[in-house]
Amino acid sequence: MIMTDRPTGFALALGLLLLAAAAPAASDEGIWPPDQLGALDWPALKERGLALGPADLWNDADGGLLRAVVNLEGCSAAFVSPDGLIASNHHCVYAAIQEHATAERNLIDLGYTAGSRAAELPAKNARVLVLERIEDVTSKVKAAADSAGADDLARTRAIERASKELVAACEQEPGYRCSVGSDWGGLRYRLHRSREIRDVRLVYAPPDGVGEYGGEVDNWMWPRHTGDFAFVRAYVAPDGRPAPFAAANVPYRPKRWFALSASGVRPGDLVLIAGYPGRTQRYLPAVAVERDLTWWYPRREEVFGDWIAILEAAAAANPETAVRVAGTVKSLANGHKNAEGMIAGITRNGVLPRRRAEEAELRAWIAADPARAARFAGVLDELDAVYTRERAMREKDFLLRLFPRTGVVPAAATTITRWTREQASPDLEREPGYQERDRARLLAALERGQQDLAPAAERQVLADLLRRALELPPDQRIVAVDRLLAPALEPGADRAAVVAAFTERIYAGTKLTDLASRVAMFGTSRRMLAAGGDPAIGLALALEPERLEMEARDKARDGALARLRPKHAELLIAWRGGRVYPDANGTLRVAFGTVRGYSPREAVTMAPQTTLAGLLAKHTGKAPFDAPAALVETAGRKDFGRWAQADLASVPVNFLSDSDTTGGNSGSPVLNGKGELVGLNFDRVFENVAGDYGWSPLYSRNVMVDVRFVLWMLDRVAGASPLLAELGIGPPAP
Repeated sequence: MIMTDRPTGFALALGLLLLAAAAPAASDEGIWPPDQLGALDWPALKERGLALGPADLWNDADGGLLRAVVNLEGCSAAFVSPDGLIASNHHCVYAAIQEHATAERNLIDLGYTAGSRAAELPAKNARVLVLERIEDVTSKVKAAADSAGADDLARTRAIERASKELVAACEQEPGYRCSVGSDWGGLRYRLHRSREIRDVRLVYAPPDGVGEYGGEVDNWMWPRHTGDFAFVRAYVAPDGRPAPFAAANVPYRPKRWFALSASGVRPGDLVLIAGYPGRTQRYLPAVAVERDLTWWYPRREEVFGDWIAILEAAAAANPETAVRVAGTVKSLANGHKNAEGMIAGITRNGVLPRRRAEEAELRAWIAADPARAARFAGVLDELDAVYTRERAMREKDFLLRLFPRTGVVPAAATTITRWTREQASPDLEREPGYQERDRARLLAALERGQQDLAPAAERQVLADLLRRALELPPDQRIVAVDRLLAPALEPGADRAAVVAAFTERIYAGTKLTDLASRVAMFGTSRRMLAAGGDPAIGLALALEPERLEMEARDKARDGALARLRPKHAELLIAWRGGRVYPDANGTLRVAFGTVRGYSPREAVTMAPQTTLAGLLAKHTGKAPFDAPAALVETAGRKDFGRWAQADLASVPVNFLSDSDTTGGNSGSPVLNGKGELVGLNFDRVFENVAGDYGWSPLYSRNVMVDVRFVLWMLDRVAGASPLLAELGIGPPAP
């Protein structure tokens, strides 16, 4: 449901801008909000095979088909049965698999099939958000922002306060989770109201040799043969209201769900991808693109690479450690390869020189007209100045931000110390993420950390961070680290030994390795926490003043951007004649595309589909190309059932399209022109990693698992007949 405030002069002007911005971009470029779908070229889409209209996808009455698309812990997912069954990616439910895995019964390696509803495993800390309403709140947030005047820090705080008040009013009815998102950096604000389902259970996950087939070797690559899919189920209380896990809970009954198409897709077919993409950077000024290319991604690649090596060495020495660090290694490895791809893609696609040329044209276009000059003069220069100011403290801030990522103990210490600090303030004056509405989520994170806890391994990661802090330039020192590690700064000191001894004392003395202690500290007072003498808490407390200073810098920057970016958006919309859509911002979006291959380099052409034959050709029996014996045996005898594609003489595994996607689209349902599910999005090709900075008709390709491979696995390998029946797949015709 799209709702609006009472029209104002600003609202009417904004409406005209949005109408212009909804004009179709070139080809299938664009990640479109639901309320802009009506302005797309629907006759052209129908010619390509779309049998649906905009109201079929989203409408004020019931939300349309898109109501079947849900947010699953930062991934996308979709209802696929009237009994709350949800399809998403294997890597999106990895934490739930890891939660129930042990060295003796390693469900990561074995996979899991629930033989009955009673056997479905609780994903203790997972939640599903089912979007019910979108409300335009632009005038309310802008009025608060404008009341802050010229103070950029005050502007951010005013926007946060207004957003928190809107969210608080939205969440008065129990069972809902609300959020305020901004488009074009603050040109408009929208309140999203979602039903929050807290009882989520694992139904089916393939073995890691399917869900992660190819591992980091194939990650972000094509050709791909990864069965990145899994099923979970949403449960609610018997009265239909969201409730924590309980034996008496019943499957949630969604209003909409997707039927599966047993016929899949072919090259040239239209596809539609819906989900919750995270962040794109299509409108960053050149100075910020240069920052990302020459500093941010190289730094992340370097640090994550070193941390992966530390954790993999620890995993190789101990099977229990291997289980515990698996999720962390996976996350770091994904970020590491993403950084590699960003550097290569931004360079190859010429993003930086193109932005510089665009800004030169913009400046000339503004100067050519007195009215434009009066309205837009100085916007580009001010944006440049905002991003340039970041350089002064960026090395220090980079490490301060990474401290909670070094392990379970530093993350818990950061959460607990900040929570106890924020408790002293009225709820609406607390930092976002630390209000009473966040208590359950923060406690869940403390609990979830237990499955990742590997003290000996993460101690080495923390030591690496502290070593890097000791090497910061003189004008960006972390004062707390210098004070705590003063012996390491003495001439001739063995810095590595000093840091190692310090981190060993932290882990030897902390109680944060114990879950009950973490929960108890979370519930204590600030005074008692500080007096407790826990060394990990002491480290977090020592770092807190400088982390708060960093946050103040961030908020001042964000306030400046909230002042400048809406005008920048208006400038781009006016200059491009309407060929502008908002960056992805974590809210529901839709992208269209065509199943097609690509040419990554001269004399190389990539077909858009892969098959079981290609999977078997990669199989070596050793990770990451170690497919399960049951899959190898079934595929080897060509027991394809009804799931083969005739012209391929095999079962399709993955396919490509040129749809516009980004991070957060993992698990997005891929639909055909009739709105039937034909696949699940899970990755992009390496040449498209930098697609966040610009869509390319040549290289923008996303990777999806074919629904026919999913059904083949359930039918011929897992023998999951009840699950097939629930998905609407009956026995084969006689």
